[in-house]
Order: sequence, then structure tokens, then C-alpha cells
Amino acid sequence: MADDTIWDYVEDYAAERISKAAFWELVKFKYPTHQIVFCTEAALRTLMFERSYSL
Repeated sequence: MADDTIWDYVEDYAAERISKAAFWELVKFKYPTHQIVFCTEAALRTLMFERSYSL
């Protein structure tokens, strides 16, 4: 998940500030994120740019 909160948990676990059990409790899936990962060049080639807009 592309979420800084998850990375904070990873750092806390690596620094031994939280236990493994606490880490896994914190990173449990809590809500849909609607994220998709494309792991190969072939997968990326299936994408087609449609539009963009400025916020």
C-alpha cells in the first residue's frame, strides 16, 4: 500500500519499537484502497492515457 502510515509501522518494527504481533495488527487491511500494481513492462503496455487535469 502506498501509504506513509504503513512505512511508519515498518520503521517502528525495524527499530524494535513495536512487536511483530503489534506490527501485523496495525497493517491489517482496514478499508479498500483501489490500488493496482503493474509488475512487468508487458502489463504497463496495456495502459492507455486518456486525460489529465490540474488541481
